[in-house]
Amino acid sequence: MDNVTRYTDAFASIASRTCSEMFGIQPPAVSKVETTNSVQTEKSFILSIYYTGTVYGEYMLAMDESTAAAVIGMDPTITDENREEIREDICDAMSETLNTIVGEAIVGLQESYAKLTITAPRIYFGQIRYPKFRTGKCVLNTEFGEIECHFCLDLMRLDLAASYSEAMDSLVAVNAKLKDANRHLAEQQAQLVHSAKMASVGVLASGVAHEINNPLFFVDANLTTLNDYIQVIESTIGLYETLCESLVSADVDTPEELSKLQSNAEEQELAFVIEDTKSLVEETRDGVARIKSIVKGLKDFSQVDRNGKSEASVNEIVQNTCKLIAAQLPKDCEVEMNLSELPTVQCNTAEVGQAIAGVLLNSGQASRNGGSITLRTDVIDSNITIVVEDNGIGIDASDIEHVFEPFFTTKAVGEGTGLGLSIAYGIFEKHNGSISIESEAGVGTKVTMRLPCVRQPAAT
Repeated sequence: MDNVTRYTDAFASIASRTCSEMFGIQPPAVSKVETTNSVQTEKSFILSIYYTGTVYGEYMLAMDESTAAAVIGMDPTITDENREEIREDICDAMSETLNTIVGEAIVGLQESYAKLTITAPRIYFGQIRYPKFRTGKCVLNTEFGEIECHFCLDLMRLDLAASYSEAMDSLVAVNAKLKDANRHLAEQQAQLVHSAKMASVGVLASGVAHEINNPLFFVDANLTTLNDYIQVIESTIGLYETLCESLVSADVDTPEELSKLQSNAEEQELAFVIEDTKSLVEETRDGVARIKSIVKGLKDFSQVDRNGKSEASVNEIVQNTCKLIAAQLPKDCEVEMNLSELPTVQCNTAEVGQAIAGVLLNSGQASRNGGSITLRTDVIDSNITIVVEDNGIGIDASDIEHVFEPFFTTKAVGEGTGLGLSIAYGIFEKHNGSISIESEAGVGTKVTMRLPCVRQPAAT
């Protein structure tokens, strides 16, 4: 049995069952499949759904209008007065029926011809002429008349499928090369503008820090004064309370105002209000201190107010960097810091902070789902060492030698530019230092950054 015969028979069987279930008629008898070189029908009411993809063809139902009306339960007698109403009803009902039939039949067809799509039903009244597409035909013999089931298959598309596939493969390959070239151009452009962008970010960070510092100074000063005022108010109220207690204990005839004062103090819970106010002021001052710490971190990170290198504490750079990127690390990722006592070094704190931030963010992205990061500083062989170690997914041995290359990344497309470690490498080379990496897939990664303790002129 060839494909046209097989799929025509399947189409007719589904149509017979669907018509019976949807309209409650006796299950129609299905004739044997006849194959022709084109659609041939004398019926006046025709519904068609096209399918296309690697092949092209149609599923079609053909019947008389009176048969369609009787099948859906209407009076099959058609006159000039009721023709439009009957046509509207049979179009709606039979279109839904054909949609249901083809939705089931196309599943079987896709076993032989993949990637097929179908259109909405098309409806014709009157005779139609079709080109020579090989067609299968079955007849459903219902109690109200015949319903023809036609299945068309364009065999020419089968011959074109191989060349179509080859052409598509070639286009996909060329498109991939163009995308790769475009990606490299974009990455090179990103590297060229990176220095200017970081300078702009530094100016912005410094400006924001400066603008926050102005109102923050007044808030901090006012809170200090407010705390002193609370002490004065508390001591004064304490004297009033002592006076009231003395008058009551002396059994003196107290004025009515004194009684009201005592009652009001009890009702308003004056003692609680004073203590809670002190707590609120203390908490607010703590919040202001935290804001001042963040502002200081922004200024130290941007270093806009310093020209190039300066005397700096590596531990402070590490702490400020951790504060600034804390929100970008996974919430369930713990960072443990073990900072040793270190001498100060001459360096560009913004660049060193940027390099450490890039390494920390890489570790955070590799240490999701409860991972941890350990950050250590020490002095080894006249070098200040900064070690960032995680227990994340690690890096394959074959990739280790490429991690400092620009644009190399093990992340999925769109999740990284591959510039973080290459920029860090350049920064530490510029400071006469170095950066190295050790990693094992599934175990974790250790990055060691080194800065010389002895002041040396920077490499050009």
